[in-house]
Amino acid sequence: MSGIAIIGAQWGDEGKGKLSHLLSERADLVVRFNGGPNAGHTVVDSFGEIHLHHLPAGALREGCLGILAHGMVIDPWVLREELQEIERQGRPIPQFLISERAHVILPYHKEMELGSGIAKAIGTTRRGIGPAYADRALRLGIRFADLADQDIVRDRLAHMEAAHRNPVRPPMDPERVAQELFEFYAVFKEQIGDSQGTVVQALDAGRTVLFEGAQGTLLDIDFGTYPYVTSSHTTVHGIPWGVGVPTARVERVIGVLKAYTTRVGEGPFPSEDVGRLGELLRERGGEYGATTGRPRRCGWLDLVALRYAQRVNGFTELAVTKLDVLSGLPEILVCTAYRIGSERREEFPALLSEVSTARPIYERLPGWREEIRGARTEEELPEEARAYIRYIEDALGIPVRIVGVGPKPEETIFR
Repeated sequence: MSGIAIIGAQWGDEGKGKLSHLLSERADLVVRFNGGPNAGHTVVDSFGEIHLHHLPAGALREGCLGILAHGMVIDPWVLREELQEIERQGRPIPQFLISERAHVILPYHKEMELGSGIAKAIGTTRRGIGPAYADRALRLGIRFADLADQDIVRDRLAHMEAAHRNPVRPPMDPERVAQELFEFYAVFKEQIGDSQGTVVQALDAGRTVLFEGAQGTLLDIDFGTYPYVTSSHTTVHGIPWGVGVPTARVERVIGVLKAYTTRVGEGPFPSEDVGRLGELLRERGGEYGATTGRPRRCGWLDLVALRYAQRVNGFTELAVTKLDVLSGLPEILVCTAYRIGSERREEFPALLSEVSTARPIYERLPGWREEIRGARTEEELPEEARAYIRYIEDALGIPVRIVGVGPKPEETIFR
């Protein structure tokens, strides 16, 4: 067996899609295990650039089966648009399997999110993710297996409408939604099945299975900066929860981090730079959300948060992306600890008020002037860039195996 997990070590947007697409060249299955269309994984290849929101990035490889596992919530309307965009670009239509136990995002889930005010308060993607997970917990949700039984679908939609009736929001038309779901099922019923069994059988047969995480550790519903988090488990622990296989079957856990730090939406961000350098990182890094287009908040590498992410996930190796964005800076700042009140703290706090008021304590490292996007080996990098990678390794005690020096697949160094 060979189970490989790709996990975001920061607040998401670390470049997991590019890495998944690269590693899937030798994978048989690639599995999304959490979230929904709030994820935006970008792939740049010979067909051009594409943003995927449901399908795992690795599924773009011919011969690699994409799995949408039961830990996801899936919007069939968005999935259909995604497949249409793949076809429009002239790409081969991916092979994929939707878990029969995955829950459906309905149009009214998005309306609920917008109407509740939480979308604005914490900066969600307004894709109906939270309400869909909430209905799942309330036992009101519709699973893809349920689409085979029209009576179940109609009954569940009626219960949802009654449970969430709101005089301000137009009532849902259960019959119209039901008919659209039946049409979706007619088209995709051959792609709905037992994802858990498929993954276990592949691992038992010694095939390579890639687990593609969405969002990042600090957005995890339990381990993140609650309540400014997503609604699913974004860490390695999301694999047993969202796929149904134990973490013992995952041999490699790759923590993906940018050479700096970004965050989308509201919530604490101790190493954020709200001045000129933060804007420079945003423009040079193209830091705009693949799902919403919102500008990302930018700042310096945060070792306090990364040590916490390592503790939670047990990374076996690291992938550092967008190292090229730092080229030309005379010096690079790295947050090594926080100042909270009068205390120096090196542990990431759980209390929101503490992480919100934490002030970064920086160490300054020399930068490099050279453009590095043409580098294909470690030896071709400037000494200061190599020293920066070694600094991260030493600080976290984990080897950096992959370094991204640009968005294209070939702009990657394997150490």
